[in-house]
Amino acid sequence: MKQLVQEILDFYFLKMRAPDISELSEIKNTPPLSEKWACFVTLYFKWEVRGSAGNIKEIHESLAEEILANTLEAISKDSRFSPLKLEEKEWISYRVDHIKERTMIDLEEARKLDPLKHGIIAIKRDYEKLAVILPNISAKLLLWNDLITVIGNKLSDSKLGDKNYIFYKIETDTERSEVR
Repeated sequence: MKQLVQEILDFYFLKMRAPDISELSEIKNTPPLSEKWACFVTLYFKWEVRGSAGNIKEIHESLAEEILANTLEAISKDSRFSPLKLEEKEWISYRVDHIKERTMIDLEEARKLDPLKHGIIAIKRDYEKLAVILPNISAKLLLWNDLITVIGNKLSDSKLGDKNYIFYKIETDTERSEVR
């Protein structure tokens, strides 16, 4: 998975355009990339999150297409950040998270989560808002209180509760590039 992200980044910064899936060599003869999986791609610039995108359900026809779409989204469409620039390329590191398990939990169970081992999905019951925090995504998220603060900020709602939200505990398989 991480080799594909690297190839997408290299292609993007070399040609300054998004690659077509057929232009990527890493997907050939790699069976898992042809399967349907939900995943996230998170880009870091000098150790700080610089862009992230993903899906909690499989949307595209293959993991390769998920990774391509999510990498491009993280590069230029994460509304929290300006698009990455060519001069930032040398400082970009990344991680790819494949969601391997989702378990519905209540808020009381969520309070017991270890942010280093588990992530969380919070979905407003009217499906108007959704927030995802991946496991071990930031050195600043060490305790449940850290996690709930970030989720509340992402949802613009400080009153998270079972009455208003559905919660899922998530586990992921993670691949990381070398930190730059």
